[in-house]
Amino acid sequence: MKRACVVLFFGTLCALAAAQNVKVKVRAALYDRDLNLKPIPHLEVKLVPAAAGAPTLTVQTTIDGIAEIELPAGKYRVVTDKPVELFDKAYRWEFNTEFAKPENTLELSNDNAKVIPLAGARDARVDELAFQYKRVKDSIVTIWTEHGSYDAAVIDPAGLVLTVWRPLEKSTWLAVQLDDLRRFPAAVVASDKEHDIAVVRINPSGSGEIPAAQLSTDPGALIEGERVFTVENPDWQKNKKLITGVLSKADASELVTDVKVFYGGVLFNSSGNVVGVGHMSDKKAAILPIAVASPMLAEAKQKLPTEKPPSADLLPTLPTDKFPSDSLRAPGRDRWEKDVYSFNLGDFYIEFLTPVALYEAASENYAHELKEYGKHSKGRGTPPAEPENKFEPVLVIAAVPKTKTPFWENMAANSGNRGGPVIRRYKTEFDKMRVLCGSKEATPIWPGHVVAGSGYGRGVVVVDESSMGRYVFTHDAVSPQCGKVTIQIYSGKDPDHPLEKILDDSTVARLWQDFEPYRKVLAQGAAKTPQ
Repeated sequence: MKRACVVLFFGTLCALAAAQNVKVKVRAALYDRDLNLKPIPHLEVKLVPAAAGAPTLTVQTTIDGIAEIELPAGKYRVVTDKPVELFDKAYRWEFNTEFAKPENTLELSNDNAKVIPLAGARDARVDELAFQYKRVKDSIVTIWTEHGSYDAAVIDPAGLVLTVWRPLEKSTWLAVQLDDLRRFPAAVVASDKEHDIAVVRINPSGSGEIPAAQLSTDPGALIEGERVFTVENPDWQKNKKLITGVLSKADASELVTDVKVFYGGVLFNSSGNVVGVGHMSDKKAAILPIAVASPMLAEAKQKLPTEKPPSADLLPTLPTDKFPSDSLRAPGRDRWEKDVYSFNLGDFYIEFLTPVALYEAASENYAHELKEYGKHSKGRGTPPAEPENKFEPVLVIAAVPKTKTPFWENMAANSGNRGGPVIRRYKTEFDKMRVLCGSKEATPIWPGHVVAGSGYGRGVVVVDESSMGRYVFTHDAVSPQCGKVTIQIYSGKDPDHPLEKILDDSTVARLWQDFEPYRKVLAQGAAKTPQ
């Protein structure tokens, strides 16, 4: 399952700590065929903050196409709901931007608008499927659980999202990510366990329009031999790709095509309508006709007006940039103080993973591999590759369960002087983690809950599996400004009573210092933002 991969690093581009207000001048105008500039009067522009919980701001242009507003500095999503018509096209705007300088200008023009051909207008198309792909690709989104990520498709602008059921069955944390800045809490509203499909709901109110794919539940919408396509969604919304093929079989239970539809992804017909969804059938990947999902879809829509929606607050998202690698210390540095980044807490090892810590560990490992290669280089092929040193600007806190050596089990396994490996088993399993900055809980980018697997070491074998936590936080989740930073770990043995550790000031200072190069990059980027 390509989309069932467990992901370690994802996060959000956090706004600068300062919350000072800045001025923004909106200038809306379109140029016609003769390049004459025409102001857009009475255009309503929504400014949706990236910061979770911040209210949406709205301005309206004057007769000259101008509007001014004062707002908190930071990142925003610019949205206009009503299109503006000029000749044979309609224009609307929806994009992300940042206001960082004391005075900013927001230009709305042909260059950054979404253009919609009006009825009767000719729209040149290189290929029908390529045209439909551009129309529907933004409806393909990502479902996040604490165990991993999966494909999904928005099927209703009110916030209904179609995906697969099995990854959601044992999940306690659920989110839907639309783009780099918009990730929402989600809840399951309907499911069909037999066919491994589900509908989840988000609350996009106040966060701009969300594109929804159209469904074709009529079996007549499927024609064997018709060209079909899917939208590959790698890297969680980045670099989406068009994959085309031909439908070779279409019946009431399955669609067969040479297009590989990923788990949770959907299949489109040549008209750009969803006709199938990728799921698991008898432990094999298959494409389910969307008509089979009709009862579940009807149930989900019936619940829309009566059930309370999830929170509309935005969740943190993955940073779009990397930690500045040129700021990492080169080999030959002073001794790395590993102990600062880890400690024992009950039956767990706790470890802090920052870009600096990951760099130091990779450098040590590389130096060891080079040394071993030098000892036995003859006949061993190429030397080990140097680390790339590309790291996400996020803080990862890992909680790994400790192991124990069962006495009688080892006695039985090694009776008769057989000299077998030492058998070890996990003491407990991870349940959840909380990080408190002062009295406020830090919202994780991803509350990762992954497998702590079995395996062999030098003379030791871990014979069972458990679970471990890998929680990812924004770069400033732990800071000296917290006053007190508390780590709480809940175990499977005692999920109601957490193990607790208050970090000492030197540890908090070290974690904060590790991200200083990234904070400088953010400040420089804000200073260079074009007006």
